[in-house]
Amino acid sequence: MTSISTERITGPTPKDPTMGYTWNGLPDELRASIEGQTGTVTCAVPPTAGTVSDFAATLETTGGQVFCKAVRDDNPLAWMHRRESVVNTALPPGIAPRMLWKVEAGGWLALGFECVPGRHADLSPGSADLPMVARTLETLAETLTPAPPLRTFSLAKRWSDQDFWHKLGGRHRDRLDPWTMERLERLILAEREAPGLVDGRTLVHTDLTGPNLLVDGDSVHVVDWAFPAPGAAWVDTAYMVIRLIEAGHTPEEAEQWADGVPMWHEASPWAVTAFGTILTGMRTLRAVEAPGRQWDALSGHGLAWLRHRLR
Repeated sequence: MTSISTERITGPTPKDPTMGYTWNGLPDELRASIEGQTGTVTCAVPPTAGTVSDFAATLETTGGQVFCKAVRDDNPLAWMHRRESVVNTALPPGIAPRMLWKVEAGGWLALGFECVPGRHADLSPGSADLPMVARTLETLAETLTPAPPLRTFSLAKRWSDQDFWHKLGGRHRDRLDPWTMERLERLILAEREAPGLVDGRTLVHTDLTGPNLLVDGDSVHVVDWAFPAPGAAWVDTAYMVIRLIEAGHTPEEAEQWADGVPMWHEASPWAVTAFGTILTGMRTLRAVEAPGRQWDALSGHGLAWLRHRLR
């Protein structure tokens, strides 16, 4: 993993305000349990991208390198780490870094993964990574169909009975622009139909981003499997379209890229529009009710895609 700084294990440094807890700031009981799996930790290198973990680092140890992420039991997002610990063991080899161990101690949960080389995928226009990302999506769909047996809701179930656009029209009409208001009933209809249109037998990641794709030469590993769900094989490509728009592509360019992914052609135009509608509705409602740059940006990119599809 690439790094931005290094924590040599010398003395107590409880918490880095920008990166979360440091190795020395973890409870003694947790550190002892981790070192029981790895050997003595001599260096901790934090990742370059943001993380929801309370602690994340590549650990240099007497037993070799390992990537570790840990979360306090009282962290509201601790369920993501528990989910990933289950999903990882069900994934076929070669898709994601293999989980080596899981320890719970001192009120924390820590996961250790094999440390694979790589850098975050570049999704910007003209990037040489884009063909590799397309091939990775094809490989994921082929390898994860049918979905491995996991106790997880399908994407259709996850999205059933959602009414993001109805809530936006009822609670926040003053926050919707004229273009959206003119099409509100159509957006509500598409949202209602989306769950049935995204249903399928493939385990889809549902959170593919540049930082979640580690590129090393011609190989790509997919990380952070906290939100997978059975769904249509083309769904991850649709998620990626919005990430390409985020990276600087026009909606037209992003869809042209998607045309190179075979599963994309399995989706009807209305299914893709319904997908974009419900996902953008969710993100727009969050942008309105829980303001933040992340949701504002994702809502804007989704709306740009919808304007292209509903023009």
